[in-house]
Amino acid sequence: MDLRKLIKPNIAGINKYEPGVEKKDHIKLSSNENPRGPHPTIVAAVTRALEISNRYPPSGSPELTAALARRHGVSDEEVLVGNGSNEIIDLIVRAFANPGDNVVYPIPSFIVYGLIAQICGVEGRGVLCHDYRLDLDGMREAVDQNTRVVMLCNPNNPTSTYLTANEVSRFLDGLREDILVIMDEAYYDYVDAGDYPDSLTLRRKHNNIVILRTFSKFHSIAGVRVGYAIADPVVVEVLHKVRQPFNVSRLAQAAGLAALECHAELLPMAKEAIAERNRVRDEVLKLGVACPPTQTNFVFVDLGDSDLDLYAALADRGVIVRRMGQFGSAHNTYRISIGAPDENDKLIEALRGVLAPSEK
Repeated sequence: MDLRKLIKPNIAGINKYEPGVEKKDHIKLSSNENPRGPHPTIVAAVTRALEISNRYPPSGSPELTAALARRHGVSDEEVLVGNGSNEIIDLIVRAFANPGDNVVYPIPSFIVYGLIAQICGVEGRGVLCHDYRLDLDGMREAVDQNTRVVMLCNPNNPTSTYLTANEVSRFLDGLREDILVIMDEAYYDYVDAGDYPDSLTLRRKHNNIVILRTFSKFHSIAGVRVGYAIADPVVVEVLHKVRQPFNVSRLAQAAGLAALECHAELLPMAKEAIAERNRVRDEVLKLGVACPPTQTNFVFVDLGDSDLDLYAALADRGVIVRRMGQFGSAHNTYRISIGAPDENDKLIEALRGVLAPSEK
C-alpha cells in the first residue's frame, strides 16, 4: 500500500523546515543566534540539573514560572513556559482556532505562523509587509468574523523593523476583543527605540494580548529551547490543558532560572550587538544596497532585481547567511545575523568583495 494516501491533505503539501546551514570553517550568520556562549552561571546550573536528569522535570515549570512572574510584575497564573516560543504559538492555534477559522499574520515574518496554521487545518492569511514594515491596515482588512488569532512579530523577523506604541494602540483599539493578539517579542532585548510599545502596560486595557518572549537570543541558550508567554489566566489555563505534561526539560528550566539570575551581567552583550548591527548596516548602505533600519540582532538586505546569489557568493568567502527569496516587490532578499566583532569584520570584507569588487 502507498502509505502517502494516509497523510492528511493539509499536511501533505507542507515542506520540511530547513534550518540555517552550518559549514565547517564558515562563519554562521543565518540563524539569529547569540555569537557569545552561555554565561558560566547558566552552564553550571544545567550541569547540576544533569545529575538528576533521571527524574522527570517538574510539570508546568513552577519555579521558573514564579521567577518570571516576579520579574514582570504579574501573577504565576499569567505565565506559561514552553519549549521555545514556537511551542506556545502551536498551542495557541490548536486551542483557540478550529478548521474554518483563520489566523492573520504578516509576510515575510516568522515562518512558524503559517506553518502551524496549515498543520492545524486552519486558514492562514498572510499580509504582505509594506516598506519592510508590518501593514497593520492590511492586516485589519484581512480580519473577518472567522479570525481567531492575529500575529504581530515586533520587531519583525526577517525585515528587522518595528511597530511603534501609537501604531499598536490604534490597531488594538480597532480590533474585536474576541481575537487573540500574539505580540511576539523574541528580539525585545535588542530594542533601543524610545517609541517601542510597552506590551505589559497594554495588557491592562486589552486582556486578549498574549506576549511571547524567549531565552534563545539575548540569553544565548537557543539550543536549550525555553520561551514563555504572559497572558490572561484564562488563556494560560487552557494552554496548560493542551501542552505536553513534561514539555520543558529539567535542563531548560534550570537554564531559564539561571539566565534570569545573571540577566544584568548579560546586558553588555546586548549593547555590543546593537553597536555591531549599526556598524554592519552602515557598511551595507555604503555599498548602495537597501537595508532597512533594524531593532534586532540581524539586518535585512534587499538586492532588488539583481540576479546576484548573495548566499552563494558569501558562502564562497566563508560566510553563511539566510536566503529569504521574494515577497511583494522585493525579489532578492537575505537576512544576516550579527556575529561577534571579528566575524562581522569578515562579513563586511566579504560583502565588499562581492558588491564592490573594484575596491579590492
